[in-house]
Amino acid sequence: MSIDFRNAFVESLPFPGGQFDVVLSTLMLHHLPGKLRNQCASEVRRVLKQGGRVLAIDFGISPGEKGIVAHFHRHGHISLAKMSAIFSEAGFNIAQSGPVGIGDIDYVLAIAPYCESSVPISSANRRYESI
Repeated sequence: MSIDFRNAFVESLPFPGGQFDVVLSTLMLHHLPGKLRNQCASEVRRVLKQGGRVLAIDFGISPGEKGIVAHFHRHGHISLAKMSAIFSEAGFNIAQSGPVGIGDIDYVLAIAPYCESSVPISSANRRYESI
């Protein structure tokens, strides 16, 4: 297997749509301003194949928590709820989310729907509950 690493701006990835099975985002979202976080999720959605997965891992919010991670990382964070919402709003279905178990690091595992007209699971649940 050949692997080709490339640097690119997350808001305009230089790949055709539906190209990848998996995208991994580690400790990056908290560096982006709000609007760019949404663009990032949209671009990830665009380059993923139907049924493709994104795993996003980032610093969450744990008020007052101390530890080695908090000591070395004093800037930026993104709440688990916000991280989930960003990917959900981009059209992903959230499969799993929660704490990683190290410091205040959280994860979201999201799946691109199999067809463009699919409704994200969280939206489908809200609609069903309101009927």
